[in-house]
Amino acid sequence: TDISTACVGGSLIDDLKPVQAGATFIVLLLIGLMFMSIVYWLNLVLGKVGSFLSMILLVFQLGGSAGTYPIQLSNGFFQAIHPYLPMSYSVNALRQTLMIGDSAKSDILVLLAITVVFSLLSIAFFIRRKSSINEIDFTQEAAEHSLV
Repeated sequence: TDISTACVGGSLIDDLKPVQAGATFIVLLLIGLMFMSIVYWLNLVLGKVGSFLSMILLVFQLGGSAGTYPIQLSNGFFQAIHPYLPMSYSVNALRQTLMIGDSAKSDILVLLAITVVFSLLSIAFFIRRKSSINEIDFTQEAAEHSLV
């Protein structure tokens, strides 16, 4: 087959032929942005503790997102956290766009909302921090008497 046909059809890698190739690509981009915004905010606000919490979130999502096996086969803890995990919506959206072909709009809206919330929280962090940066004395005299 022609390379351009393979790229457009999504079969260039592993002979993958999604039902909705364009929607799959958009969902993948949105998933990447969402997780990047979550991890960025956690690291920004909590530093190394945020990195640790990112890993904990990853572990919870592996068991509770129904990506590896059906959530009905999981224990009660994972069934309880399933609706609150971002990866649950990611997995469902990818199932819809890759194989099933139904609309993934509700999942995409949840992913988009999570991305916007964490992006706005990051912006709010810098807006709040800006006021404390403006209070710092940057004069030559202050630099000469600095302990650093």
